[in-house]
Amino acid sequence: MNDNFLAVDVANLEAEIHGLFEAFPELAEDEQLRADMLEGSTAAFDVLTRLVSIERDADSMAKAVAGRVAELQARKARADKRKDAMRTLMLRIMKAAGIKKAPLVEATVSVSKGRDSVEVTDETALPKKFVKVTTSPDKTAIKAAFDAGKKVRGAELKTGGETLTVRVA
Repeated sequence: MNDNFLAVDVANLEAEIHGLFEAFPELAEDEQLRADMLEGSTAAFDVLTRLVSIERDADSMAKAVAGRVAELQARKARADKRKDAMRTLMLRIMKAAGIKKAPLVEATVSVSKGRDSVEVTDETALPKKFVKVTTSPDKTAIKAAFDAGKKVRGAELKTGGETLTVRVA
């Protein structure tokens, strides 16, 4: 089912539930009566059932895609390793033949001088202007301090939004 139709169903259901609460104010006090009325007088449980089904399908798909991504990453790593091995073999042939360039039908293979790169031999000996320092808040330690009743300047405890738990039978 199209997610737009579900959003409309939910919006209509919210209006229907709001109307039910206005017509029967006693529903606010009695959770069991409220659940019974919602089940008997609205499509709330049917819509929830459809939403759970779609959510479960999406969860299964996400897990399957994650598994496939892991498989493809491993396959990519193998392909990269094979590519590097082929390049090493080509370089060996070119060096053995003493040639810098080999024009082929499919490609031109060339040997070029290596590029300069920096190799740090002792990080502690580097002048400060050549060192990059990254700092970030230790949220675990900050949370532990809050839990211990301490105040932390520059941070505050924030309660997240409500969460939904779906337990599948």
